[in-house]
Amino acid sequence: MNSPVFTKYGTAKGTTSMKRTLTGVFLLALSTISHSISIQGEVDQLIKRVNPNVNLGIVVLDLTSGQTLYRRNAERLYIPASNLKIFSEAAALMVLGPDYRFKNQLSMSAGKIQQGVLQGNVYVRLSGDPSFNRDDLNTLLSSLHKWNINTIQGNVYIDSNLANVDPYPPGWLTTDLSYSYGAPNAPVMVDSNRLTVTVNPGAQAGDPAIVEVDDGGGAIALNNQATTKADAKGCGVGFSLDQENHLTVRGCVGVGQWAVQQRMAIKNPLMYAQGMIKSQLAKANIQLTGEVQLGKTPEGSLLIATQHSKQVSQLMADTLKPSDNLYADSLYLHAAEKLNNGVPVNWRSAQPLIKNFLQSQTGIDFSNAIFTDGSGLSRYSLVTPEQTISLLKFLYQRFPLSYEYIAALPISGRDGTLQKRFRIPTQQGFVRAKTGTMTGINSLSGYLYTANGHTLAFAMYVNRQPGKASGPGRPVLDALCTYFLQKSPGSNRLSRVFSPHQRINFQLNPTQAERQKAHQAKWRRLESAIRTALRGQAVNVIYRGNELIISDNQTDPGKVWSTLQSVVKKYPFAVMLTSKTLSVNPLGSPTLLWVEASDTANQAQRTWSIHEAA
Repeated sequence: MNSPVFTKYGTAKGTTSMKRTLTGVFLLALSTISHSISIQGEVDQLIKRVNPNVNLGIVVLDLTSGQTLYRRNAERLYIPASNLKIFSEAAALMVLGPDYRFKNQLSMSAGKIQQGVLQGNVYVRLSGDPSFNRDDLNTLLSSLHKWNINTIQGNVYIDSNLANVDPYPPGWLTTDLSYSYGAPNAPVMVDSNRLTVTVNPGAQAGDPAIVEVDDGGGAIALNNQATTKADAKGCGVGFSLDQENHLTVRGCVGVGQWAVQQRMAIKNPLMYAQGMIKSQLAKANIQLTGEVQLGKTPEGSLLIATQHSKQVSQLMADTLKPSDNLYADSLYLHAAEKLNNGVPVNWRSAQPLIKNFLQSQTGIDFSNAIFTDGSGLSRYSLVTPEQTISLLKFLYQRFPLSYEYIAALPISGRDGTLQKRFRIPTQQGFVRAKTGTMTGINSLSGYLYTANGHTLAFAMYVNRQPGKASGPGRPVLDALCTYFLQKSPGSNRLSRVFSPHQRINFQLNPTQAERQKAHQAKWRRLESAIRTALRGQAVNVIYRGNELIISDNQTDPGKVWSTLQSVVKKYPFAVMLTSKTLSVNPLGSPTLLWVEASDTANQAQRTWSIHEAA
């Protein structure tokens, strides 16, 4: 009797519950729409109040709820300035991996070492590492002392991945090339192709100003025309550096005035590197009879030293926080080189490689975007706010290395190009974003954290339109960020439900530990092959990690040599032979460097050292 009543009541209760749920969803949706309309109107009024003429493209996305809070000219193409680094550095991190390190090497060709004299060439192989500096170069060259070399009777060749790359990408302004931010990316890089000039006043009026150039022996020729005056009023100092690295300093400084310091781009990086190599060899008491010039390292050359950069994840912070153009362009070109199967590429060839890779990985349509360089200093580069916000969303939600990427961005009120912006307590540390500034161009894109803990992604671009007065762009961007920092956006559960969070596959690279393990395994295989091939010969083999030492007292000097020639066909390596005389024919493979043995007791007749080949 009660059963039908119970069933009917249960149905009615279920219907009521469903109605309540639908009503709740409907009210939530209305609330969200109403909130969105409110933000749209408030932001429109804010822009009109700060700069009504601004050519602004903007998208603000609530990553917590999935709701777009504001859009304006989202599909319009803008010159991004340094915001292009958002794209190029994301590609570099995906292609190279966070643990990747640039590798720079020193090697020697086949030749002889007699009484400290190397009768052969030395090769400095540079990989395009933007952080490579004079100390790193000195570390490589100092390894020659381990071989007791005091004279190089040959040439030093600089083997650079950038040798055939145009120094400046298309679209760079001539006026930018003198400043440190416009340093060329080719044909070589040492000290980021920049130098510092310091001008101090003389002791009294009429004295020449004291000009010091921190060039590290890079052969900068100084023409000092700066003078000292009794009063600094009306004084100033001008600097010019030509293509032959002739530096002219003009103007005046006042007695007791603070030093004037200028960071400059080196116009001729090859000449700078050539001068520094000569200088460092001279300081190390190593005489060079030949020249320093560009060249290629012969395959199989004897590798004697390797220097590694910091990991890419660290180099990214060195790139994004100070907005370093040279670093960004270097990583951009290096990523394109890897995508091109290890073959270096020029700017025009790099663009489709990077664009197509990013599009394939992220699913974002970049067909109308232009990536002329990696730094954004080119006026030819173009992106839309929508493309930018899509990438920022991807990096936050789906990129396995999102932490490494976001950690490299400048932090408001704390570091990088945001150190002096958003410094009040309620803003400091709550914006992580990339700035962009050129004449008539301001951009700011990244992430901010609202008053109620939501994470917003935003992309903002201001471009002055030709022939139109648009006013300054930065105040608008700062006002917009300040507005959104104070907001407390609502949560739309449905948008979170339908928002994709799946992660993607991208190019994985082995960690440094894995590389070391693989390298050790390779040498273990070589050790096994050498020991097997030499079985039956009266020799002793010693394994030392990255070297195999063969002590040879046999009558026939060619037995070990012919054995090594057979093994090298499968395992590439180079050989150093230490003996009183060169008793074998050094031609062919492997590369053989003969070192004249000194007269010491109990020394093997011949010592064969197996080294890694370049």
